[in-house]
Amino acid sequence: MSSTTSGPVAARQIATVTGGRELLADKVRIPRLSVAILRRGRVIDLIEQAAAHRVTVVSGPAGAGKTVACGSWASAVSPPRRVAWLTLDADDASPARFWAYVQAALARAGIVPAGAGPPPDAPAYALPLQVVEMARQLAEPVTLVLDDVHELADAPVLAGLDLLIRHAPPALRLILAGRCPPRLQLARLRVSGDLADVGSADLACTAEEADAYFAMLGLDVDAFARDDLLRRTEGWMAGLRLAAMHARSEAACSGPITDIAGDEPLVTDYLWDEVLGRLPQQTRLFMLRTSVAERLSGDLADALTGEPGGARTLERLSRENSFVEALGNEAAGYRYHTLLRELLAAERAREIPHEVPVLLRRAARWHAAHDHVIEALRSAAEAGDWDYAADLLAEGGTAALVRSGADALEQVLALLPAERRADDPAVAAALASARLWAGDPDGGGHHLEAAQRAMGRCAQPARRTVEPWLAALRVMQAATLATADAGLLAQGWTLAEQAQATAGTQPEHRALGLLWFALGTARLRRWEILEARYALNHACRQLTAGDLGGLCARARAWQALAEAWHGDLTAAEKALRDAARAGPARDQASSYLTVLAAAQVSLERDDLSGVRKLLDDGDFGAAGWNQIPGEPQLGLVAALIRIRAALADGDPTGARALVLRLRDTSAPADPELDWVLTMLDCEIALRAGDTDRAAVTTAAEAAGPHGGRAESLLMLGKLRLCQGDFAGTLEAARPVLDGTAEEVTLQAKLGSLLVAAVANRRMGRTGTAAELLEQALALAEPDDACRPFLDAGQAVRSAITVLVPPTSRCAGFAGRILERFDTQLPHADDRDTAEVLLTDSELAVLRFLPSHLTNQEIAEALFLSINTVKTHLRSAYRKLGVDSRRAAIARARRLDLL
Repeated sequence: MSSTTSGPVAARQIATVTGGRELLADKVRIPRLSVAILRRGRVIDLIEQAAAHRVTVVSGPAGAGKTVACGSWASAVSPPRRVAWLTLDADDASPARFWAYVQAALARAGIVPAGAGPPPDAPAYALPLQVVEMARQLAEPVTLVLDDVHELADAPVLAGLDLLIRHAPPALRLILAGRCPPRLQLARLRVSGDLADVGSADLACTAEEADAYFAMLGLDVDAFARDDLLRRTEGWMAGLRLAAMHARSEAACSGPITDIAGDEPLVTDYLWDEVLGRLPQQTRLFMLRTSVAERLSGDLADALTGEPGGARTLERLSRENSFVEALGNEAAGYRYHTLLRELLAAERAREIPHEVPVLLRRAARWHAAHDHVIEALRSAAEAGDWDYAADLLAEGGTAALVRSGADALEQVLALLPAERRADDPAVAAALASARLWAGDPDGGGHHLEAAQRAMGRCAQPARRTVEPWLAALRVMQAATLATADAGLLAQGWTLAEQAQATAGTQPEHRALGLLWFALGTARLRRWEILEARYALNHACRQLTAGDLGGLCARARAWQALAEAWHGDLTAAEKALRDAARAGPARDQASSYLTVLAAAQVSLERDDLSGVRKLLDDGDFGAAGWNQIPGEPQLGLVAALIRIRAALADGDPTGARALVLRLRDTSAPADPELDWVLTMLDCEIALRAGDTDRAAVTTAAEAAGPHGGRAESLLMLGKLRLCQGDFAGTLEAARPVLDGTAEEVTLQAKLGSLLVAAVANRRMGRTGTAAELLEQALALAEPDDACRPFLDAGQAVRSAITVLVPPTSRCAGFAGRILERFDTQLPHADDRDTAEVLLTDSELAVLRFLPSHLTNQEIAEALFLSINTVKTHLRSAYRKLGVDSRRAAIARARRLDLL
């Protein structure tokens, strides 16, 4: 298919005589564009920018639009440019013929006088030097376009062309357009910045250009069909033209434009003429055999063909733009263009049908050996090797799910016969996994039941992976439906402990890692922090052994959050570092989780500005973060941290509003969340001084299923302390301190030590109070956990001031806590930074306050009278809503004025 026109046959046969040689005129004429050609301004602009370099390479496969783009650029009238054009063919490999045409092209463009070239008997080495000498006479830049330059591959003329490129003056610029640049010495020019590239990606058609093209042809193509066609053709301009021709033909007038396929006659003829027909028979056979794989490497090509040299062949085909794309470095491999692969599949079925099952089996086993589970499954299924596909699922189903997702797994499973999907436990487990991952717990449950029924037919080696896999899926399904009861979790826990003692192969580690992950996240949803930490730590170890880095990073992030909720901030930071080491293996959800865990750590260290920044920068409510079944919701976790941050910031009203919102949206279906919110509501009530409301809520919880938990007992102790019942406070704190309460976290123990210390002090037992306070400081100091002390209020501040002597081993940490107390202020409900409008003078005085200078010293430093300083301070205090220097410093720091 030609994209340009050159005039009548007679005109094309007119000869130009140069040194006695007859030359075809249309080879040195800029092609005239036909009416059906789209002038793409974007590509023309790219060539315009590139042509400012000494050499420009415009490369792409046949039909990519190279000639059209260069011709459009060369024939444009604005800005004016001097262009010489030469269209090459295989006969131009002769140096004498090539350089004669170059001189003719320059002469036709009026750049050099006609007949000024070298004599016919001039030696080959002198020909490029003659062109160089002519170019030195140029008074303004001239561009020589060599179209179809790939025709010169390995030709003797290349040495002279290299010479021209090296020695031509800056006024002579070259555009080399073709499927691939011949083997010229261009690397030096690329490094020095004298060479520009316009490649296949630049030439690919965009959505806007496709719309303009179809409108020009009078075709009505909607956006969905256009995008589908661009995906199938990969932006190949000839592909769009062929699709338009196919859609307008009588045979296809009723079909959509996206019906174009690699085995459609129009496409077949074009690709055969322009690509396959030009290749040696051995190379075509190589392509037929290797195209059974969607993505290729040299090793896989060798395995499929049974011969060495696959990497060299693929590299050459890619370099020659034979519709073979390099996907990056050598490890990333290569792929055939979609339409070419479809053509090769049709040709393979006609030419070597007996080899197809053999090739697919080879591909399946190569992919399995390299842990490419989805690709191995697809090849085995296409070969009809059902038993091998089932074995692959038993060993690699977990990896396929975690790495490729539910959609890819379901597409492969659809290739299996219906009876296999129901009767094979590994296949049924894979179907259940895909349905659960797709957010369909009921559909997943149906396949889980089928898998359980088929377990009796499962061989012992496969059982070692399928059984933990099924247990993980049962836990995930139950957690998703908020029905993960203690019995189910206990069964999974027992199985995980038993399997851990015998796991030795990579598939066993993967299945066990998934089970521990499911147990850990389910325990987190139940707010069972201690068990969650244990399970997630084991999940990380097993997933690391199973080489599932992405899921391991996710497990580490959840573990970091669990450690922070537990109160072990050092362990949380270590887990965050381990998650960060996963690098590219981390997904977006893992990154969000690490942000939340870091926010919780910052909260416990009273870095409220850090908490706000971390929470404000993340979109934790996004729907597309690919939640794994059974995981807590990120938006819910973020909301819980925001509630505690609001309390720490002295905003109980805002905190309660968040609690009420969560109760309305999430708590009704989740009893564990309802309990967590009740504890927060009690804390808010106590902070607001509403002990009656806190008493009613706490009494109801004490009689419920969570009454024996450490958090519930701590809340009861806080309430009794506020009510003046100091003996009752100690009674509530005792089970937490002696470890007999349920779920005793470091946080709960630390809080209980503080309420017990305050209660003992008010009962006159100062020695016991000092001892308990010392224990609390020693417990919190390694993690620099200040927030529990600040949350405990002024009673703890007073106790630290009185009971911690300067000789205490924790005196330094106690001093830092007191400094934090000094910067705490009640939340200013109706004030924000915009309303605090300090004058420059007031702000100047305010910024001296942290220095502890006296008013007289501040006045001297600012060259003001002391009365003026006092006036500015009174005005600043009034605007800040404070009445003391300490309060002014704290308020100004909150508003980032200091």
